[in-house]
Amino acid sequence: MSVQAPVMPAEQNGVLKVITKEERNYYLVEDVMKLLGISKPKAYKVIRALREELIASGKLISEYPAGRIPKKYYDIKCGNN
Repeated sequence: MSVQAPVMPAEQNGVLKVITKEERNYYLVEDVMKLLGISKPKAYKVIRALREELIASGKLISEYPAGRIPKKYYDIKCGNN
């Protein structure tokens, strides 16, 4: 018995579903820039510091993609409830 992978339409390029900004559970650097009104380098610095806190506390693995921060943690730390 062989299992075949599902056939994807050519126009999807392997993407199963496009996730909207509202559906994501993380913020990107552009989101942090807008939320805090800061430059891109400063937004990366904020994200880096928050990620380091999460990794040090064991709540996030170091393999979590750089340039992203979980929304829930960011909102708690930066008061965007």
